[in-house]
This record gives sequence, C-alpha cells and structure tokens, in this order.
Amino acid sequence: MGSKRYLEVINSRNMVIKTKNSHKTQTWWFDQQSYTIKTKLNNQSWDITGGKGDQMRIWSTNSQWYQIFKFQAGLKNTAGQFVNVNRDQRVLDVDGAKDEEARKVIVSKNNGGINQKWNIIYTDKAGKDEEKGLNEEFGFHINRPFYFRSNMPMRRVMRCHGAGWIHLNRWKKNRKDQLFWFDEKTKTVRNEQWKTHAIERYSKGGHPYMRATSAITSRWW
Repeated sequence: MGSKRYLEVINSRNMVIKTKNSHKTQTWWFDQQSYTIKTKLNNQSWDITGGKGDQMRIWSTNSQWYQIFKFQAGLKNTAGQFVNVNRDQRVLDVDGAKDEEARKVIVSKNNGGINQKWNIIYTDKAGKDEEKGLNEEFGFHINRPFYFRSNMPMRRVMRCHGAGWIHLNRWKKNRKDQLFWFDEKTKTVRNEQWKTHAIERYSKGGHPYMRATSAITSRWW
C-alpha cells in the first residue's frame, strides 16, 4: 500500500503494519524444519489464532496447517501474497484495507486487493537508512536542521519548550530548541535541543495541541 509499512509484531503477540524501524519486531525468517515463518523477537511462528476465525498472532511453533504459509510472488518477483496451505487458502491481509499506523493484520479470502500484496526485503539487501537528501514521501531533507516559521505578520518560529510543549516565539540566533530535523529511521520530526523527542499530537490525536515527547518508535500521531 501507499505508505510502504512493514509487518511487525507488537505486545509480543499481535501482528500489525508499522513504519520501518529496523527492530527485531519487523524482522522475520523462514524455518526450514517447521515450515513456519518466525519472528526474530522470540522465534515464535505466524499463527491463525488456533485455526479459528481470521485473527493472526505470534504463537509457539507446532507446524499445524494454521501456521504454514507459502509466498506466491507475481511476475518478475513483484509483490506477492502469503497464502495459507489449508484448502480455503486464505491470504495475509491488512484489515479493512486501511493504510494506517499499527493497523492489524488478519487472514481473509483472496480478493487480489492491494492490502493483500507484500514484498519480501531480505536484510542483506535492505541497505542502510539514508543519512542525507530529500525524503520525497514526507517532504523533509534528512538530518538537516530547519525552522518552522509562521506566515503570520510577526513571522515567529516554533520552539520546543522544556522538552514538552510547542510554542511560537520570536526567532533568536543559535537557539537549538527552535531547530528541528527529520529522522529517517523513525520518520518523525525531532528537536535539536531535545534529540530524543519527536513532535506529536497530544493525547494520541484526541486533542488539538502539539507537543514533543520521547520517541522510541514511530506512531501515526
């Protein structure tokens, strides 16, 4: 789908799509002995929840049919589908075809939708994160400090106040708390003074204010 998110396991159990972060929770491997796909997090396997319903999870390996998937790629190794080996051959599916952060992943009947298409990116070919240049998807230059300047008459700039709230203030030379930069790895905007903090919508999107908060992994808000 458009945002090119990665399959990830969260809470040591649930399967979702999230922005690339290069953690073990987004790294998988095929176990030749069990014929299952396992997470690098704890080596547990994909599992249609006990063989019932359409929910996906990570679970202890037992090599039952509901843990065994095959990857069917398109022509010239284009995006393919992960197909369960059971006779109804359900496929790995982003629930509701919604391209959003932490959207859950399920299995469903094959309808050929874009939310059922996947690419495999082997880690030895993934390459390093870019450290400079324009990220065309987000519109920021990577690791290049910048100001957020208002177009209102006073032309004030955003400031990260005390590693917390975001305010508009008069520009002052060499103030790091007024400088921001785009982090390619987490796809977040961080403050030059508080480098571990990223801009977010307060209360996970439920409030109109903006603030900076400690950013361990990326979230849509």
